[in-house]
Amino acid sequence: MLRISRSDWGRLIEELGRRGGGTREAGAFLLADQTRDRRRVTRVVYLDDLDPACLNGGIHLDGHAYSRLWDICENEHIVVVGDVHTHPGTGVRQSCIDRDNPMIAQDGHVALIVPALATRPVRACEVGVHRYDGIGGWTTWTGWQAARCLFIRRRA
Repeated sequence: MLRISRSDWGRLIEELGRRGGGTREAGAFLLADQTRDRRRVTRVVYLDDLDPACLNGGIHLDGHAYSRLWDICENEHIVVVGDVHTHPGTGVRQSCIDRDNPMIAQDGHVALIVPALATRPVRACEVGVHRYDGIGGWTTWTGWQAARCLFIRRRA
C-alpha cells in the first residue's frame, strides 16, 4: 500500500518524536511523485510546518494549512498519498475524532498511527494502517497485517 525507505522512515519517526516532545501528538503528510509510483513516499511535510499552532495536545490543523499543502504539491508535482500521526501508549487504532475527521477525505487515502508518541524506533508491525473508504468508512490493519501494507525497505 505504501512504501518508504528505512532511512526515511527512521528520520520520520525521529522527527515526529522531536516535534511532539514526548508529551503531545505530532503528524505529517506523506507525498509521492504524481507521475511515478504513487505508493512510494518521496516527501514528508510536517503538520506544524503548515500550521505552527496545530500541535496542542491533539492535532487541530487550520484550513489555511491545506492551501499551503496544495501549493507545495502543485509546485513540486507531487500528491498526498497518506498522513501519519502519533498516539500515546501502544494503541494504534483510530480514535472517534480520527475516524470522523480524515485528514484527506478521499477514497484510498492512508492514515498511519504511530505508537508511543514516536519516542522510540517503530517497526511496521507496530503501526496502525487505516485506509479511508469514503462512505464505507475505514479499513484497518494492525500487527503483521499492517506490516504487509507498510513496506519499510532499504530502498523504497
